[in-house]
Amino acid sequence: MSHALHRYGTVENLQCDYTFYARASRWVNREGCGPKLRKILDILLSEKPVNFGSSHAGKSFKAGLDPKEYASTLDNAYGVACCFSSKDAIKAVLRKLMEADTGISIVVSGLIDEIVQIAKELGLKPHTAHLSLGIHGKKALLPDDKVLEVTTMCGHGMVASQLTKVVMEKVKAGKMSPEQGAHFLAQPCPCGIFNTDRCEELLEQSRKAS
Repeated sequence: MSHALHRYGTVENLQCDYTFYARASRWVNREGCGPKLRKILDILLSEKPVNFGSSHAGKSFKAGLDPKEYASTLDNAYGVACCFSSKDAIKAVLRKLMEADTGISIVVSGLIDEIVQIAKELGLKPHTAHLSLGIHGKKALLPDDKVLEVTTMCGHGMVASQLTKVVMEKVKAGKMSPEQGAHFLAQPCPCGIFNTDRCEELLEQSRKAS
């Protein structure tokens, strides 16, 4: 799930941000995977994810995707994506998935030390680990760090930096609450890995710093 790998931020504000992706593989287990994906979705929903969705469904939970509507699309889909703010929740999800044994590939993203520790506690051995090596090149052309912390929560770049700046200014001016700002910024990202809990906290921090 490389598009979830490059979330920008500090260790402190990334400690409550975990992304999850279950994906079937073409020519291996994609055909007829709908019931298994629905089982996975049921497990995810039991631990109350912050957000969920897929590009196949065309929108996220925060943009109005109904769980039952989402489940009905999974016969023609190949994956389920979501995000959590709680380490306990992601740990509980993995434990339940071990019991369900669906055979579908699972990817969890977060701070590597925390993910490895969760796996160790559950008796899991990660198959593969992808690490982000940071940003290289003409970094002066990038938005400032506070904006990047928000925009990189949509790994496909659907949350624009200028839109984020406008929302930040409205929150600072008291024209929009951090909660409203986070919900608004989540709308363009259909995958469901835009963490509105974290975004709300980032907007609140930005407001206090002004």
